[in-house]
Parts: sequence; C-alpha cells; structure tokens
Amino acid sequence: MKKLFIAHIITAIFLIAWMQPVCAQNIGLGIASPTRAKLELHGAVGSTTAIFGGESSGISLQRNMPGIGFNAYFNNGYKYISAGYGAVQYLNPNNGYMQLDMLGYGNANADASTTKRAFTIANNGNMGIGTDPGNATLFVKKGTNFDGSVVLGGTTYNSHFHYGATEDTYIRGGKYASKLFINDLSGGKIIIGDGTGLVGINNGIPSYPLEIRQVGGRGLLLVEPNNSFNNWQISAQKLFPDVPTWLTLKYNGQLKGYFAWGHGSYTANSDSRLKTAIEDLQPVLQKFVQLKPVDYEMKYHNTNHKKTIGFIAQDVKQLFPELVTVTTDTSRGYPGINDMHGINYNGFTVLTIKALQEQQELIKKMQQTNAALARRIEAAEKLLQTKSL
Repeated sequence: MKKLFIAHIITAIFLIAWMQPVCAQNIGLGIASPTRAKLELHGAVGSTTAIFGGESSGISLQRNMPGIGFNAYFNNGYKYISAGYGAVQYLNPNNGYMQLDMLGYGNANADASTTKRAFTIANNGNMGIGTDPGNATLFVKKGTNFDGSVVLGGTTYNSHFHYGATEDTYIRGGKYASKLFINDLSGGKIIIGDGTGLVGINNGIPSYPLEIRQVGGRGLLLVEPNNSFNNWQISAQKLFPDVPTWLTLKYNGQLKGYFAWGHGSYTANSDSRLKTAIEDLQPVLQKFVQLKPVDYEMKYHNTNHKKTIGFIAQDVKQLFPELVTVTTDTSRGYPGINDMHGINYNGFTVLTIKALQEQQELIKKMQQTNAALARRIEAAEKLLQTKSL
C-alpha cells in the first residue's frame, strides 16, 4: 500500500509538470490555432456558443448577432435555459446598435412567448427606451398606462411627463397642488412658441397669442417686486346684473375703476364713503388763466417730428401741484432724469368746471351791476325830463 501511495504521488507530480506548459498556451475549442484569447470557442448550436449554469438559470454567449443571453439562448429563435423570464443583450454589427430585449415568461427550452425591446444604443450614442432613438439623443416611447413616458421619482411623490391617446403632452407634478418650475435660474428666459403658436391659460383651445380663462373672477395680477405684495389686478368681470362684462382695475384687491363694455369709457370710484377731509375747492380762475398751453415735439420715438399740444409739467406744478406727480425711479429709460414729472390731465376737467362756475358768478355780478346802472340811468333820464317841463 505504501508503494502504491508513493506511485500515485509521483504520477500526480508528473501530470502537473506535463500540463503546466500546456495551460500557459492559448486554448481553442473548434479552432486549431487560437491566437486572439486564452480561450477561443468556435462553432455553436444555432447561434449559442456556450451556456454557463447548466440545467438551472444561467447566461449564454451568442454569435450572429454577438450577445449575451440571460436565462436564454438562441437556436432558431430565443429559448429559455430554465423556466422563468429571460433577456438578451446583443450588438448588431451591420448598424452598430446595442440592444436589450426582454422575454416574457416561458419554460425550459421552449420558444420565447413574447419579446419587448427595452432599450437601444445607436452607433452615435443616441439612446432609445422602448424604441430606436432615430435622430434624438434620448427617445422615450410612451407607456401604456397613465404614468406615460417618464416618471421622475421624488422622496414621497413622483413627477410625470406623458401624453394621452390624443397625443397631447403633459408635464405635471406628482402631488396635489404641486408647483411646476420652468427655468428658475437667475436671468433665465422662457420661450413659448416661435411667434406663430397660441397659448392658453386654463383654456385648451386658445384663439389668441395669449388667452387667459379666469378662475373665480380673478384675472391678471401684477405684483410689485418686493415683499409687500402690493399689486394691481386686471379682470374681466360682470359688475351689474343683465349687463355684459366690464374690464376692472383693482389695487390690493380693492376696485379702483372700470371700463364700460359698450363705449369703452373709464369710470373711477368717487363714492363719498371712500373719501375724507372733504373741502370746497378754492378759487382757481386767476391761476387757471395763467396756464400756458403749448405745442411741442417729443424727443424720443418721434422720427416724424409730430406736434403735440398740452402743458409743461414744471409750469403746471407752480399753479396746481396737485396735478403733477414726480417719480424718483431712475430706471424708466430716460438717462440723466431722476425726477420725472408727469401731469394728471383728467384733473383739468374739475378745474375747468370750477373756473366756469367762478366765471359764471362774475357774469352774474356784472349782470346785476349792469341792471343797477340801467335803473339809475333810467331814473336820471326821468328826472331830466321832469325838470325840462
């Protein structure tokens, strides 16, 4: 027994010594001179060169197209290594596309029941999910459920990009009352359309470049750029029963005036209950006649040198400062002017009425004086006639 054991040891040492230089060489199965790898397999059953995993689930190496099968091999069609699902990833040498196909459930060695393209990488790097990418860098095919094409997962909620059967495109947040931000970078720009499209807010069939369907009587809100939230609201509202819509102006939610639906005239609030410190207007006639109406040309945006009639704000300010507003904002587009003067021309209507009233009083007094003079002249004439008799 001792001699037999020693003989086995010598035989094992001899085999190891004999195999060592062989293992150092390239090994080929189905090829006489393997030179491109330590192990080269040539030949296949169908397109499957090798299977790793035996009777259980495994992977396969495939040729024509070169690829890898997961629980799948190719022999006159995709087949399963064992019962379950499968997948195949391969490269098409004809067009350079790398593709992954998902196989439905099937039994061992049975033909694949269904094949679905999961993704494709084109030879230029473009990627398609569920389809070939074409000329798009990323092409995502729409899903069959309500989640649509793309779902971006959040911590709690998901955001969606998808479109329905009508091919309308949706971008929506995942939770109720969520916010949608588009280009929140400082100085960023948002461009909608190319100048020919129509945009609707709360309206799916707009007829104008921008069409807003109001909600709860609320229209367009313009907010001052600070934390006070002072704002102007422009709305189309029905102010009176059985009367069409009016265009209203509100400041911080309070109605300030409105444009009539029929003739477009503007009506400003003037209710006595909105006013305080009410006093009669002081005489204005003497100052009124000092106003200097002029005609002039505006310097800016007046290439045709069109003449305009009106007043000079600084002149009016000397007589009626209530009608002149001075703004100190320097960002109004007029270099070197940081005290821009403006005139409330509507106020001249009140001044005109007041001046006419004063003038009417003067006329009335002149009429009374003339009547008194006429009576005195008449009395004097009668006295002269009596003396002459």
